[in-house]
Amino acid sequence: MTPLVVRPATQAAELVQLLRQHGHAPLCCPLLETVAGSELPLLPDLLRSADAVIAVSIHAVHFAHDFLLQTGQTWPHIEYFAVGQASADAFAAIGIAAICPDDPRSEGLLALPALQQVAGKRVLILRGNGGRDLIASTLASRGALVHYCAAYERHYPEFDGDRLTRHWQAAGLDSLLITSGELLQRLLELVPDHQRPWLFDRLLVVPSPRVAEMASAAGFIHITIAQGASNQALTAALELRKME
Repeated sequence: MTPLVVRPATQAAELVQLLRQHGHAPLCCPLLETVAGSELPLLPDLLRSADAVIAVSIHAVHFAHDFLLQTGQTWPHIEYFAVGQASADAFAAIGIAAICPDDPRSEGLLALPALQQVAGKRVLILRGNGGRDLIASTLASRGALVHYCAAYERHYPEFDGDRLTRHWQAAGLDSLLITSGELLQRLLELVPDHQRPWLFDRLLVVPSPRVAEMASAAGFIHITIAQGASNQALTAALELRKME
């Protein structure tokens, strides 16, 4: 198959390599760039006062860990949570066992038994600049003291959407690997209206029911939900569809 890979460059390169190993011919076009967040200098003090840490993405773990390494500091021995398996794997790679829900959404995280009785607990959420506030507002309603740390910031490269879409068509693109609602929205912004029927007829692989609902509402027809946003999960989902 000829899938489109749009995640940030480092992850995109790893995913492209994995897809090629499985016989696919991926097209790589990162629609999002990530850089270190302006709030990272606050991280050491926030960690010292935290009872639990929640990472909402793999980027949050990577940028936070890189900052701690550069400043000669370590992660404290407290509770760690990850919204999805990819973030949990990123924690595991640095020696931290993070609790992760089977449902890789904010709603799945908030349903975890360990996050029901949090009154008085100080919870630090590692995320990008902006994003959903559901986790923070729900935990606050349960009595937790919630703080954010923007560990990274998002930037969107400028593209000529019509030219890009015609390039994808000429290359025989037949599937899309979209790892977040944010990337789905960016893709929709880029593809011109007259190209939407072609786009909506591609196979779309997404990491969660929430993103699948967004895609269906936008007009996508062929949607597969992977077991999370990790490169392995996306490749496995594509392999299953290839065999159908």
